[in-house]
Amino acid sequence: MNDEVINIIKIHNLHPIGYQKNGKVYIIKEKKDSFVIKVNTNNYDIYKYLMSRNFPCFPENYSLKNNNYDIYKYIDDFNVSKIQKIEDLIVILALLHKKTMYIREISLDEIKSIYEELNKKIDETRNYYLKINDIIDQEEFINPSHYLLIRNISLFYSMLNYSKNTLNNWYDKIKSAKSIRVVLLHNNIDINHLIINENKYLISWDKAYFDNPIYDIEMFYHKYYQDIELIDTLYLYEKNNKLNDLEKNLLIIRLSIPRIISFTLNTMDDTIAINNEIIYLQKVMNFIEKTINEKLS
Repeated sequence: MNDEVINIIKIHNLHPIGYQKNGKVYIIKEKKDSFVIKVNTNNYDIYKYLMSRNFPCFPENYSLKNNNYDIYKYIDDFNVSKIQKIEDLIVILALLHKKTMYIREISLDEIKSIYEELNKKIDETRNYYLKINDIIDQEEFINPSHYLLIRNISLFYSMLNYSKNTLNNWYDKIKSAKSIRVVLLHNNIDINHLIINENKYLISWDKAYFDNPIYDIEMFYHKYYQDIELIDTLYLYEKNNKLNDLEKNLLIIRLSIPRIISFTLNTMDDTIAINNEIIYLQKVMNFIEKTINEKLS
C-alpha cells in the first residue's frame, strides 16, 4: 500500500483490519464496513453535478476535492442474471440522460464537422471492404473466414449504402438547427459497472463527458447486441427518456456502419469475428426494416 493511500485512510479516520488490491483499486476492510479507494480522475465535479441534478444511482463519494483518490463505501452486488443487468443498465442510462439534459447552441460548422466525419468513416469502411473483396477474388483457395465474408459482403455494402443515404437526409434536416440536447454521458458502459442490491449504483465515472445521448446507447448496443435486440434496447431507453427523430436517425446511421475487421493469422478467430459482425448487422437491418414497415402501415 503506497503512502498516498495510507494518508487517505488517515484523513477519513478508517481503521483497516485488512485490504485487497485489484489493479488501481484498493478495498479497505474494517470490522463493519469496507471502502473502495481508487485513483481520482478529476471526477469530483461530476459527482457534485450528479447530486445537483438529483440522479440517485451512484455511490456516495467521500473524496476531498484536492485528493488524488476517490473513496466510497464498498457495496455488495446481488447475484442477478446477465440479461437483467443489461436491461437495468439501459434504463439507468436513460435516467442519467434525462436528469442531466440541457440545451446548448450548435453552429453550422459543428454540424458540418459531424457530417463530414461520418461521411469519411463510411467511405473509408467501404474502401476497406472493397480492397478485401478484391484480394479474396484473386485467391485460388479461399480460407473459411474469407469465404464467410464474401458470402455476406452484400450485407456490408447494403448497410453502407443505407448509412450514406440516411446521413445525407439527416444533414439536410439538421443543418438549419440552432441548438441540440446535451447530456452527461457515462462513456464506460459495462454491466460490471452496475451494482445491484436494494438500490442500483453506477460506478466508474472516469470517462464521463457531455455530448449527444446517442453515444452511450451506441456503446451499449455494440457491447450487448448478442444479448438484446435493438428494438428492445430503444423501448427500455425511451420509457424513461424519449429520443427526438434527429437523435434517433443519427444513432441508426452510426449503428449501420460496419466495423472494420482486421484479419489475423488465426482463421478461427477471424471467422468468429466476421460471423459476429454479420449477426450484428443483420440485427440492425431487421430493426430498420421493421421501423420502415411500421411507418408505411
